[in-house]
Amino acid sequence: MNHRPNTPAPRAPVTPTIDTAVLEARLSESFDVLHETYTTGPSTGGGWYHDLTRSEPGPTATALGLLAFAEAGRQFEYFDQALAFLTARQTSSGDPLRDGGWATQTSLGMPVVEATAWIARFLARGRCHLRDDAPDVRRAYEWLVRNQNPDGGWGSLRDCPSRVWLTCLAVRALSQLNPYHPAVERGVEWLMADRTGHRPAWGPTSSAGPTVTHTAFALVTLAEARPGQRDERLLAAYDWLRENLDPDDEHTWIETYDVSPHGTGSKPVWRLALWHYGLPIALEALLHDPRGAPGPLVARAVRTLVRGEVTGPVLNGYPGSGRTSLWTLWWRVEAILAIRNLLVTQPKDVMYLLPDAMLVQRAHARDLDLPELLPRRPRFDVAGQFRRHWTVLVLGLVAAASLGGVLGKVWTWREFWLSVILPIVLTTWTEAVRRRRPADPPGVR
Repeated sequence: MNHRPNTPAPRAPVTPTIDTAVLEARLSESFDVLHETYTTGPSTGGGWYHDLTRSEPGPTATALGLLAFAEAGRQFEYFDQALAFLTARQTSSGDPLRDGGWATQTSLGMPVVEATAWIARFLARGRCHLRDDAPDVRRAYEWLVRNQNPDGGWGSLRDCPSRVWLTCLAVRALSQLNPYHPAVERGVEWLMADRTGHRPAWGPTSSAGPTVTHTAFALVTLAEARPGQRDERLLAAYDWLRENLDPDDEHTWIETYDVSPHGTGSKPVWRLALWHYGLPIALEALLHDPRGAPGPLVARAVRTLVRGEVTGPVLNGYPGSGRTSLWTLWWRVEAILAIRNLLVTQPKDVMYLLPDAMLVQRAHARDLDLPELLPRRPRFDVAGQFRRHWTVLVLGLVAAASLGGVLGKVWTWREFWLSVILPIVLTTWTEAVRRRRPADPPGVR
């Protein structure tokens, strides 16, 4: 049925859905990009650079690329060569604060948390510790422990100011290598310090204003390091994330900061940048909510996440550029894998196993009848229908009154056809022809 412009008919509420076929398509596109952008290193092995348009591989990006294949359970034909590249780039030094770590391309050869934590996490998740040709994961583990700050957090290296993102990276890596080490607990305590109902979220540093990205990454880290916790401070943080996440915004931005390798108060030597793609991290965090993932919010975030191809510059480029970044590719892969591996039920939930579907009733809604949880059809909008079709109603009333006049012998059938029915037919025909006519092009009146 046609409707007048600017007066769309009310639509039934759309039930939040996630099409796993779309998720698999996006995963396949991601791995196609990784296959196409792998490059051989200048000396040993090969890998990726975080800007996928550049040919020189870097250790962090190479670890991310291999981690993507490992997490998805996919084979990669150049796995051994990329692993050899990481082995060759591991730092060997008599200084215990340097030995076993990895430098970034911009850290002047000094190993930093930004690279070491990602590579250590990959080695643990990829189960490479038994391979003779793999990097020495124990030395990497010891590097992370030795470079933890006295306050329990991590900066780029020891004695650099602790930052939320870097602490999360280190805690995630160590929790995969040895979740019971005291360094993990101290890192968790640093993240949870000063969390209250009035200050539940996280920013780049412990004193900075909260962001969606850092709050989400902290929640993902805490869920991984201490699974099953229902701390009231955590629930308040999940509530903050629900309220402040815009699921139609990709939350892409760059966090920059100076690094002083010679300790607090010394002159900064270099500046590092963290490229953030917050939406998939927030999506993954919401999946860890111990009360159950908020379905409508998650579904909207997924719709934004998968709406474009992996190679599109909007999703994968640096802000304001058309270049493709491994960071956005990686975070989207991790979020999609988290959805694919999602444990649908939480403790005390109720499952309804139907012949062709499965429904999960959340614990907090156990007392509700099942029909109350299902989407309801909208009520018939009498006022809205009258506003859209009042002319048809008026014509119908005129026709009915005229027909009554004929039956009452007030006028004849000939007068009824000529004065009422014929004008109605002509008007209907004219309106139908007008609506079939193509609209004027933009700018034409």
